Amino acid sequence: MDANETVIDLKNVSRSYKLYSRKSDRIRETLDPFRKNYHQPFVALKNINLEVRKGEVLGILGRNGSGKSTLLKIIAGILPPSSGTVSVNGHVVPLIELGAGFSHEFTGLENIYFYNSIHGFSSEETDAMLDDIIEFAEIGEFIHQPLKVYSSGMRARLAFAVSVNIKPDILILDEILSVGDELFKRKCFTKMEEFFRGGKTVLFVSHSANTISELCTRCVWINNGQIVLDGKPGLVTSMYNRLLHKKPDEVEALLEEIGTLNRNESLKTSMYVRGNDAEADVGRNLRYDRMPDDENPPIDRDISSGNRAHFLPELRAKSTRIDYNADIQLVDPGIITLQDEQVNVLISGDEYQFRFMTVFNEQLKNVWFRVIFSNQKGQLLSAMNTMKTGMELAVAEPGEQLAVSWKFRCNLLRGYYYIGISVFTTTIEGTSNVALVTDALVFRVIETDPVQQGGFVRMNIQPEIVRVNAGKTDISENTEK
Repeated sequence: MDANETVIDLKNVSRSYKLYSRKSDRIRETLDPFRKNYHQPFVALKNINLEVRKGEVLGILGRNGSGKSTLLKIIAGILPPSSGTVSVNGHVVPLIELGAGFSHEFTGLENIYFYNSIHGFSSEETDAMLDDIIEFAEIGEFIHQPLKVYSSGMRARLAFAVSVNIKPDILILDEILSVGDELFKRKCFTKMEEFFRGGKTVLFVSHSANTISELCTRCVWINNGQIVLDGKPGLVTSMYNRLLHKKPDEVEALLEEIGTLNRNESLKTSMYVRGNDAEADVGRNLRYDRMPDDENPPIDRDISSGNRAHFLPELRAKSTRIDYNADIQLVDPGIITLQDEQVNVLISGDEYQFRFMTVFNEQLKNVWFRVIFSNQKGQLLSAMNTMKTGMELAVAEPGEQLAVSWKFRCNLLRGYYYIGISVFTTTIEGTSNVALVTDALVFRVIETDPVQQGGFVRMNIQPEIVRVNAGKTDISENTEK
């Protein structure tokens, strides 16, 4: 199969349902001699056009009821479209409803053979994968018991183990990575990473923008049964988060803006660049030592500054988004050293302050702030709010200005990182987000003694090697300072 081959192709796909107020209305409509309608039509998907190429990890984002699961079921062949055409080239395994296709009367072992036979595998082929399935499921002797005595967690474990060991060409996941305890969840994520790195095509539905940014190479946002934005995960999740923080009367205008953006490929490419997304399909959990956009110099061009914190004027975030739901302003975000020197190139392990000014043009009560650190792929690395520290501001008056600062030790490894800001107010009606600045600034981290070679966080790991020879012990120690 060609790496550029389209494996999923949807053209003008729609899916509608008939909603009846009473069960009897369905029969009345069927028998009515004048063909009178007793139902209300509901359009779950409307004119979906979507191409997915081999090896893409496509995230599908959207609120509950937006049509995400319906779309996956149509691609998987579980539901037919009401109109349009669907073309799928490859063996598809849908992990949409774990345990669908299992019999409660069959034992776990019998269900493995039964499920595999549905997907076209012979008994001999199932024999070859049986040990891997049983080992992954971790249900012990219950494999010989009927499914009706299983707990819901055991059924999910077995269904997941069977599905992923089939090794499909196309894997469809519908928010199912929450099965089991924490250790089993991690095991599931590890198995998924094998698919992501192995050139498999994956469709992944999630409500979590952070998870989409972490796992996917492309993202589609569905709203009210229509694709509103299709692009790089950083762009789509950024716009999605903007919508979540908008007031109801501002949502329609933002959706129109996003619709215009979705129709302009060059604008989508130029307005949001976070790291080298072209390489993200190979190892999306690794660092990318690239500048935030291609116009900036390569990572080691500023070596003349030596191993010290300094400021690069050309290092600026191209992905900054500002949304205000109150008459306030967040201005002058920046990082300074403890000697009050402005910097955006930081030394790993040193202390700094992130600060900004807040200008209030209206009265707000019970104000608190939140700062968010993330990496180039949009993964959340750390977040802190002032409410947790007891620093809530009771009242902010019009004309008042606040200098807000956060002292932190930069325990990050070499790479590029982003800081975002949120401002909230709390009333008896709940908590409201009154300001959100996504990617307020970007900063770079360099290491003067790069011992740790991978990841994001500096752990100050201290290795030790002990050789034991016939009663004689030699100790060789290398400690990171």
